[in-house]
Amino acid sequence: MNKNQISELFYKEKNYSKIKELLNDCNDSWSFNLLAKIALKERNTKTAYYYFEKASNLSGCAYCKFLDGNLSDAQILLTLINDYSEYSKWLFCLINFLNNNFNNTSSYFQIRNFYEQDLAALFFFGQKDIIDKIVDLNGYFERYNKEVYKYTGRVFYNNNLIDEALKFLKLSLDIVYKDPEVHYLLGEIYEKLGKTDKAREEYQKAVKVNGFYFPASKKLMIV
Repeated sequence: MNKNQISELFYKEKNYSKIKELLNDCNDSWSFNLLAKIALKERNTKTAYYYFEKASNLSGCAYCKFLDGNLSDAQILLTLINDYSEYSKWLFCLINFLNNNFNNTSSYFQIRNFYEQDLAALFFFGQKDIIDKIVDLNGYFERYNKEVYKYTGRVFYNNNLIDEALKFLKLSLDIVYKDPEVHYLLGEIYEKLGKTDKAREEYQKAVKVNGFYFPASKKLMIV
């Protein structure tokens, strides 16, 4: 199989055992990186680190340490990188922020692209203390991306922490009221709680903000 077909197994079919079988005798960085990603999907940071190291992917190695809660080792690895990617810059800044070092700043795009995925990954790996610290930094992140409360609320919602999700989504509306997605997410939560009238009200608000917001329009046909 070629790389495109193997990638399809990973992203669409999620057939990780088949990929591991196909890449068993491979010895290239692309294969090692993919095997590392599979290991992360399986909550195995030790194996992921092993493959990232074989791929000479220091950023990936640092990410494994970050997910293990070993921030100091992650930071050391990041300092060894010569050519920083946007993600490496973000992770380096985030670890500094967690250590109360605000000499660097994160960008709007870094927060938009990486904040939510990392917070979700920390939930997946059970890093509650780090999650709490990152959430406490929302007021700081708001300076650079005012949608950060929505990202936080969505992650809490996806992890069935409804009270926390409501708290952050409502905070998001205090700052960016005209956001149909926030109203839609609130509608979903109220619907899940059996509060149909409140759910419908939020879906209506989403459509009022953006008449072409299809998810809310679709919900209004059935709620």
